[in-house]
Amino acid sequence: MFCKSKKKRNKNKKDKRGKGKMLQKLNFRPFVIGVIGTIASGKDSVSNYLVKRYGFKKIVMSNFLRAEARKRKIKPTRDNLRKLQAELRKNFGEDYLVNKAIEMIKTKDHMSMRNVVIDGLRTTVDVELVKKELEAKIILVDADPFVRFMRAKKRGRKGDSTTYEQFLHQEAIESATFNFHKTFKMADFKIDNSGSLEEMEKQVDKIMKEMRKKKEKEKVKKEKSKR
Repeated sequence: MFCKSKKKRNKNKKDKRGKGKMLQKLNFRPFVIGVIGTIASGKDSVSNYLVKRYGFKKIVMSNFLRAEARKRKIKPTRDNLRKLQAELRKNFGEDYLVNKAIEMIKTKDHMSMRNVVIDGLRTTVDVELVKKELEAKIILVDADPFVRFMRAKKRGRKGDSTTYEQFLHQEAIESATFNFHKTFKMADFKIDNSGSLEEMEKQVDKIMKEMRKKKEKEKVKKEKSKR
């Protein structure tokens, strides 16, 4: 299930289930991981490693937000995107953005969405819905605040803080806006990404092994119950 990513199967081999069938029409559920975390903690690094090492397909929540910002001709700074997200949730419901991700997974060709990582879940509603609708497992990524500030400064995204004090203030605003305190408590696993990339990858590998073992146990238990 969580094998290292391989090349696509021989195109000449026919898929007996039919290429055009969508997930809703199948007795099939992709394996979904949701990634949550603090600013510049390495959420992208974790999700990108899942793509590279385990062959996951990646859905980035902020892409839906950036698309909306382009429509409205709003500069995609961190502060502007935060305000836009709060506005969309207020006007169209707390589940507006997460439902876009869920809909994408449920309507994509099932073979192309077998393993999916959703990067950028923010609120308790986001997490609750992906757990309920997709049985997703949630990974929380965090790191030392100053380490995260230095990473944010290095990547130089529009709207990122230029001083440590600004960084802490920005984080406090986002935490209050999206109630991170409650959201983070809903995680199934946690990664401390204060160290090197290699250390982070080892933690991801460990989590994937735990998930695989649990999945295998559940499968055996289910088979026994059918006898």
